[in-house]
Amino acid sequence: MYDEEIEKIVLYYLIFEKEELNVNENDFFFQKNKQIAKAISELKSKKQEINILSIKKEIKGKDTDILKYISIIAESRFGSSIEYAYKELKRLSKKRKLLELSKEIQKNIEEEMEPEIYIEKKIKELSEINKDGEKEKTFLDIVCETSDIIEKKRLQGKEYDYKYFTGIFDLDKATNGLHEEELTIIGARPGVGKTTFALQIAHKIAKKGISVAIVSLEMSETQIVQKLISKVSNVDSNKLRTGDLNTLEQEKIAIAEGEISDLPFFINTKARSIQEIETYARRLKNKNDLGLLVIDYIQLVKSKNKFNSREQEVAEISRSLKLLSLELKIPVIGLCQLNRNAARTEPTLADLRESGAIEQDADNVIFIYKENENEESQLVENVVIDLQKQRAGGLTKVTVRFDKKVSEFRNLVRRQNIWKK
Repeated sequence: MYDEEIEKIVLYYLIFEKEELNVNENDFFFQKNKQIAKAISELKSKKQEINILSIKKEIKGKDTDILKYISIIAESRFGSSIEYAYKELKRLSKKRKLLELSKEIQKNIEEEMEPEIYIEKKIKELSEINKDGEKEKTFLDIVCETSDIIEKKRLQGKEYDYKYFTGIFDLDKATNGLHEEELTIIGARPGVGKTTFALQIAHKIAKKGISVAIVSLEMSETQIVQKLISKVSNVDSNKLRTGDLNTLEQEKIAIAEGEISDLPFFINTKARSIQEIETYARRLKNKNDLGLLVIDYIQLVKSKNKFNSREQEVAEISRSLKLLSLELKIPVIGLCQLNRNAARTEPTLADLRESGAIEQDADNVIFIYKENENEESQLVENVVIDLQKQRAGGLTKVTVRFDKKVSEFRNLVRRQNIWKK
């Protein structure tokens, strides 16, 4: 699973033809070639010129024959193209890495106490091995890709992709819905409806055939499904709990159950740590093409790592969720409890409980609070959806009607049909 000639060809193109290739020392098998590849990587990181003398200086006294060895490579006449040599180098490198990984699995599997988590870790490693060798993007490549995206959206015009719209008209107008690779925080005091709001968004997106996962550390699977049934059937959720249902309500519930049972919905009430949540999300991405992840709620999530304070732990959790959205290329919604101060005034970013890192990591922060905090709680009342941070756009406040009986937020004013999609 190695070819010395191929390794020399790649080194020749790196040193003398100044080719930009995504390689490192681990792609090479022979020790001298490993040394040279490592030196080239270090010179690149220092933004220094790559030539025989700079490589020799970088290796220093580790190998006195290195200058002679590189000179032999320079004088060689190779018959293979750089395209073929690079692909062959990566193919052999992948085979060696697969062999090493298989040996590691055989060695460790007997002592592994959580095989599901271990499997997902290894799936991730396999995926990384498989992606290794993809051409490294230049800034020009990135600019061209961005230009293509802008042009595609321009040509779409009114055919804009509404798949991640929340259904709250003025909020969608300000944000254009949720976005892949973004972490959205929804914060509120207990009982204001943050879980219901997130579930309503998840339901709307799932109806478009997008796989949605809800990780709940606060509610049971049955409670979540009851909320959905109540919303879809428009039957008082309290009646679902008591079973006090008339014939018409039973029919509505049956229809709602049939409708939601076909949705690509996934509910997890067992995950407790950020590591378990990451494993679960990656598995759903691999198997079901996960499109949206909702965490209810962040302050209940723990980490298996040790920290000196809860603030540090929450910081790791929020950062992990942001990185997960980037890795899986999906929107992630994290629900968040607010400090008690937020119950007396309109909440601000400072009211995000336990960690300023949540504010820093979030691309968007939305607060939900009652329009009039002095009024007693009603079954149907006006609440404010307050977009207080949007990394890529402006801010807005939207007043909506919250019907607690059927777990639904409703727009107060109908907008143009474009926002109803």
